[in-house]
Amino acid sequence: MPDEPAAPPAPPWAWADDGAGRPPDGPDGARRRRRPWLQRVGAGLLVLLAVAAVAAAFIHVPYRIIRPGSATPLDRDVVSVQDAKTYPHKGRLLYLTVRVTPRDPNLYGFLFAHLDSDASIIGRSDFQGCASDSENLRISTLEMRGSQDTAKTVALRRLGYAVTDDKSVTTIVDVQCNGPSVGKLQLGDVVTAVDGHPVKTSADIKPLIVAHHPGDRIAVTVERDGETHVVTVTAGTRDHHAFLGIASTDVAEHHFPIDVNIDTQKVSGPSAGLAFTLAIIDDLTPGDLTGGRRVAITGTISPDGRVGPVGGVEQKAVAARSAGATLMLVPPEELADAKAHADGMNVVSVRTLDDALQALRKAGGDPLPATPPPTAPIAGANGSSQ
Repeated sequence: MPDEPAAPPAPPWAWADDGAGRPPDGPDGARRRRRPWLQRVGAGLLVLLAVAAVAAAFIHVPYRIIRPGSATPLDRDVVSVQDAKTYPHKGRLLYLTVRVTPRDPNLYGFLFAHLDSDASIIGRSDFQGCASDSENLRISTLEMRGSQDTAKTVALRRLGYAVTDDKSVTTIVDVQCNGPSVGKLQLGDVVTAVDGHPVKTSADIKPLIVAHHPGDRIAVTVERDGETHVVTVTAGTRDHHAFLGIASTDVAEHHFPIDVNIDTQKVSGPSAGLAFTLAIIDDLTPGDLTGGRRVAITGTISPDGRVGPVGGVEQKAVAARSAGATLMLVPPEELADAKAHADGMNVVSVRTLDDALQALRKAGGDPLPATPPPTAPIAGANGSSQ
């Protein structure tokens, strides 16, 4: 019988079962001995992941997340008119809102917003400057109130009613970040005097400030939350002149010939000005401005009837089409953004109130009456009508 071939020599790491199922030293044995270390590392990583998952819920980032809000019909629950004949209408004018996170979101909210195509993320400082959340809410509330008054004024004057302006109040609408007034003067403060000199309009403030030298202490009297405060500010320097780093505007009070009430609940900001104006006109005139359709409106309104941009129009377009609107009117500056999220809804840009009325007429709405209603008297009003 031929000799059988000799078995190849065993490599130095070969082993035989020692009867206890344990290998001697060698690559397999070393791998098995390392396994407990791998398990410990894996367990450690799991612990770190668990800690990170919990921490993400408590770590907040300085951003605001903007999402689609509501498209609310401007029916009699929102706009109601007293002391004048009103008319029913079949269609619906919708004013649009967005939802904004009221405070810094946690990491989960921030990351999920990146995955939401209908959400926008904006830095907190870009959204509200250096204003606190409470200041931002205060100025937004004032903007809503001013927007309503302006809408009433524009609508009633467009229909031939006399609306007179009464006294105005000078309101701080911006405080420069890192300026001399930060932490002292606040958004929404009503300025009544500087160094004891009365302030009647915002134009009165600058001469009283530049009469000082940089570094002087200036006493500013303001009304805030129903109380009077005298706030002392050390003047900064700009162009070699004293300055406080604030911006103000005059908010006029009006006398209206008829009672128009606008109730938006907790909604704030100026962006529904055009919508309010059109709703008041629609209520006070026969026919139907919308032609029986659901029309979404966004844009500010100025006393001369110009329409201004509002922000968040992408999310408002989503809210409008979700509510079944077939037409959306927007300021020209935001036409492209609105169309990008309209999903087939007709979007038209308007620069003025007259543009808006023409767009509604072109879409099938009824025209305004050729003859405006007679001017109504205003009891106790001073000044001339405009």
